[in-house]
Amino acid sequence: LVMAVDAAGREWTVYERDAEVEPHARRIRCRYDFVAASGERATQVNEHHYALPEQLSALLAAAGFEVERLCGGFEGEAFDEEESEHMVYRARLVR
Repeated sequence: LVMAVDAAGREWTVYERDAEVEPHARRIRCRYDFVAASGERATQVNEHHYALPEQLSALLAAAGFEVERLCGGFEGEAFDEEESEHMVYRARLVR
C-alpha cells in the first residue's frame, strides 16, 4: 500500500496485488489497483520478462560484450541462482 499523486494533484491509494508468475514463459505480471479520494478507480498491469543467467550471458556475448562479473545485487553481492533477486552484470565491449 502506497500513496501517489498524479499530475493534476489528485491523491491515489495504490494496492499491489499478488503477482502472477509463469515460470515456463519466464514472465511475471504485477497488478496495481488505484483508488482516488473521489472514489475513482484505475488498474495498471506491468508485465516483466526475465532471462536465465546463461541466456543473458549469451545475449551479451552475441552483442560483442565480455562478461567480467555477475553479481546478485547492486552492491556486488555474490550471485546465487536460487536466492538472488537480481542479476547485475559487469561487462565490457570487446568488438
